[in-house]
Amino acid sequence: MLLKTLLLLSFFCICVFSADLKADYTISSQELNASAIFPQIKDDFSIYKFARHRYKKSFSSAVLIQTFKEHDILLEDKSQGIIHFKRATSLDLTPLKEKIKAYYLSYYPSMQIASITFQLHSFMQNLPAEYVLNFKPKAYQYKKSTLQLNVPKSKKRFFISYEIHANVKLFKASHNINRGNILKPIDLVYTNEPFERLNGSILRALDENDIRAKKRLHEGKIVYEKDFETVPSVLKNKTVYARMISGNVHLEFQAKSLQDGQIGDIVLIQKSDKQRLKAKVIGKSLVEIE
Repeated sequence: MLLKTLLLLSFFCICVFSADLKADYTISSQELNASAIFPQIKDDFSIYKFARHRYKKSFSSAVLIQTFKEHDILLEDKSQGIIHFKRATSLDLTPLKEKIKAYYLSYYPSMQIASITFQLHSFMQNLPAEYVLNFKPKAYQYKKSTLQLNVPKSKKRFFISYEIHANVKLFKASHNINRGNILKPIDLVYTNEPFERLNGSILRALDENDIRAKKRLHEGKIVYEKDFETVPSVLKNKTVYARMISGNVHLEFQAKSLQDGQIGDIVLIQKSDKQRLKAKVIGKSLVEIE
């Protein structure tokens, strides 16, 4: 009977001091104490001390449950297994937001940026007076990336992840466009899309010069600058006007170009008698035999 009473009292003592274990906590100092989880605790104790520049620390719920159990406190796990602790900071990241906006707008002038959220990887109370911001290669293609903030004076480096929430205006193919087709306004549809990920520099507008598809583009596909090339001044299997100047002799005739070529290129042409000659492209559908 006495044993049952003692067991019951022991169980009661543990259950009186109980708390729910959440997934995320924010603390105001370098010292992580039990009171951060259980504010009513009378005899507070230390769980972990953050290094100077450490911002976040995670524990398994099992470790914390066992630690508190040793102090007669029962924790109920509502965290799905992992508990995250981060240090509170008054860091103003507005200057970084402006730099990120400028960076993305330099690639997408029509981008409409709603907000930018950050995730620190190192603890920072304030931004340094002088720093250099480095973006990852092709970061402009992604809505999520990580910045490297370098402080030349102290030679310290900080990493900050960000996510940009925006819409971007872009062109999509209005129908299937075959390789080699010269692009016309009817081939494109202008749309405003949530920014997720892009695979290159988007086509901003039709060039003054004719451009043609370098590959087959499917209906609804986002079109990029890399998908097109300037239409050559001389087209393969098309008629060209050839001229040859030798002293006072000027000779002009029509021929067929056997190659594409831009101004300055040397291409092979074929006369009506099937004779093949090398010629230099000097204008649109115009070549000169040297």
